Amino acid sequence: MSTVRGHRSNPPRHQRGVATILVLLLLGLVVGTTVFAMTGSLRGTQQRQLTVHAATAAQGAAWRGVETIRTALLALPEDRYERWADGQGWSRRDAVPATPAAAAAAAPSADPYACQGAPVRGEIAITGAEAIAVPRATISEVCRLPGAATYRVTAQVTGRASEGTSATTSTVEAVYIVALPGAAAPPGGGGAATLGAINIYRDLDISGGIAFTGENAVINVDGDVRLDNASITGIDTLRATGNVTIGSGIRVNTVESDGDVVLRGSSGVSQVRAKGHVRVEGGARPMSIRSDRTVTFAGGSGDVVEAKGDVLVTAGGVTISAITSEGSVRWTGSGGGAGSIRANGDIEYGGANRNPTTLVAGRNISVAAGATSAHAGGRVQLSGWGHTGQVRAGGDVVLLGSTSAGTITSRGNVRLEGSGAADAVFASGSLYVSGWQAVGAGTIGGALQRAQAGNNNVRVTVQRGYQAGVPMPATVAVPVLAAIDIPRVRVDTFPLREAANYRFEVANGRIQVTVAHVQGIPAGTYVLGDRLANNSRQPDWLCRPQDMSGTLCTRPVATICQGFSPQNSCFAHANGNWTVNGTSMARGLAWFDGNLEVGNGTYVNTFIATGNIRTAGAHRTMAPNWAGYASTCTNASVAGGVNANFAELVPTNLCDTAARTMLDSTLANAAYIAGGYRPNGTYGGGFIDLGASTVASGNVVAGDTLATGGSTRIDGSIIVAAQSGATGAATISGSTTINQTTGDIAFDPGALPCLGASCGAAGTAPPTGSPEATVLWTRYR
Repeated sequence: MSTVRGHRSNPPRHQRGVATILVLLLLGLVVGTTVFAMTGSLRGTQQRQLTVHAATAAQGAAWRGVETIRTALLALPEDRYERWADGQGWSRRDAVPATPAAAAAAAPSADPYACQGAPVRGEIAITGAEAIAVPRATISEVCRLPGAATYRVTAQVTGRASEGTSATTSTVEAVYIVALPGAAAPPGGGGAATLGAINIYRDLDISGGIAFTGENAVINVDGDVRLDNASITGIDTLRATGNVTIGSGIRVNTVESDGDVVLRGSSGVSQVRAKGHVRVEGGARPMSIRSDRTVTFAGGSGDVVEAKGDVLVTAGGVTISAITSEGSVRWTGSGGGAGSIRANGDIEYGGANRNPTTLVAGRNISVAAGATSAHAGGRVQLSGWGHTGQVRAGGDVVLLGSTSAGTITSRGNVRLEGSGAADAVFASGSLYVSGWQAVGAGTIGGALQRAQAGNNNVRVTVQRGYQAGVPMPATVAVPVLAAIDIPRVRVDTFPLREAANYRFEVANGRIQVTVAHVQGIPAGTYVLGDRLANNSRQPDWLCRPQDMSGTLCTRPVATICQGFSPQNSCFAHANGNWTVNGTSMARGLAWFDGNLEVGNGTYVNTFIATGNIRTAGAHRTMAPNWAGYASTCTNASVAGGVNANFAELVPTNLCDTAARTMLDSTLANAAYIAGGYRPNGTYGGGFIDLGASTVASGNVVAGDTLATGGSTRIDGSIIVAAQSGATGAATISGSTTINQTTGDIAFDPGALPCLGASCGAAGTAPPTGSPEATVLWTRYR
């Protein structure tokens, strides 16, 4: 096991000048901001806040600062991180420094990015980046990671709008992993994140027959969600920053929302947590609801309801076990009933007495059909019919209609104005009896008034100055729900081009393929040409440009295509659109500059496109990690057959042929990745459209949006990053199955590849003798 680097003792004079060094570094880096703009400048169409990085010019400036700091971290003296982790050089500290001894003794964590020992927190101001519209940047936390010479650095970067927007700022918090020479490779190939089954950063519309099989799925949505007109099962948790609508036939264990939640029909939701309003309709019956605003039952039923606002029951036949409200409860629907209601405001209760039904209100209570007990800080009115066993009121008590009561205790007056009786009355004020109603016993401090002078059934004692003992009801406090925090994922396929085994571009009117990390093909740039064999032309052979004669290759190197016959081509390009259509192609990571359509065939590949990706026909893609070592590295048979021409082609950045295992590459968990930032900072592509009969065994990562239809299966996670700024919902429809439990042991559906500006080749360690800094995750603050 690697040990943490020992403590270096430094004289106090070495602690001076930390900020000065960073200033000089950043001033020098400002000159190169045009380079960083390609990956960090996200000026866009300013759609709604927090949906895309290009929402405002301020956000674009903040992301330029994130990349600038990452580069600056690489230029610092190597001992700087050790000193920071020991608490040296900070403006202030609010945590105990993690000394080397304490760090070494710390219990290991299963999280590879968990601090070893207590992190050091404080502030190190970074200045000199004003030229790139970053007025403020600070390092706020540094800690050692379990690997040798590896540190986690947290920074906050504030960008300022400078183009057409007045006084607008945006702050991004970034967590960097810094690996110095001698450090182990970052887990997962760098920049990995753990997310749920579906992660959507725009509105989501799911309809049709959708099944989440295997482990209970988690869906994270930065936007509104509509699950309706569908049969959906297997969702454990749905988290949304917007509004959520759940229709009939849909089973979800827990719904968490920053907006409103509507449950319709026979939707099966067990728990609802909403910062907005909650509305229950039809036959829905959630077991638990907590809302920061109002809860309305226009149908259905519930068990436990907690609301910081009012609770309204407008439908008949509703049953609720317990209601707790910081507002008022108005139950106007007939029938049904509640077990208990507690509210800081008024309670208007028209339900039945469920024996018991207990009502406790900070203000007034009105009961139409009786209850077991009613305790109000103010007035209590019993009307209609029924019986209320015990009444306690800080104000007056009035009985109307034929309703009756057991024991009445009031600090005000008591009036029996209907035909109902009371077993006993204890009141600080007077007692008025309008007719021949009976009062069995009691004591009052005011006058006894009988409209019928001959009514001898009122047996109370008048005791001047008598004070009835009625405590004030305890105040209800419903905890405020925390806002939903969905970590952002930045999808940019341009930095992934160097990790690709096969990179497809167009140069001088020809398809150009750059091959790297492939055993059996010399690394280099090739064009596609025809091979002449058996007096027939066979297309899609790799050829060195100097060996081309027209479209014929005089010295073919290798083929990476398995067409429907040797004479059929697999690859085509026209007007920025690529087509892959055959039986299969060589295994590995395939990168395309433009839009990509993958047709018929079975592929063991990660398809990466800077534009959009579409599938058609009887199509199946297996991510290399999902397929496993045999299929990826030994050309073992998969559906679609084996091509003898692929036998010697091994993606060496994915395969450890000595150990006969897959190398650790989070990039190889993906079946499709689409979308990227152009040099001018605008986002292009990112739409993934999975056609009918598509089987995608691996993660699906869309930089913009996703659509599924027909008989579609996804064995992995889904990311929809919504980075183009366009509106509209991601749609999952038709008959779609999502399963995260299949595939080889190398497949991890929760581990995402590095998808930002700091990506390197998949499955490789940092270069010997040079530091490595990667962005672990980011979020807006």
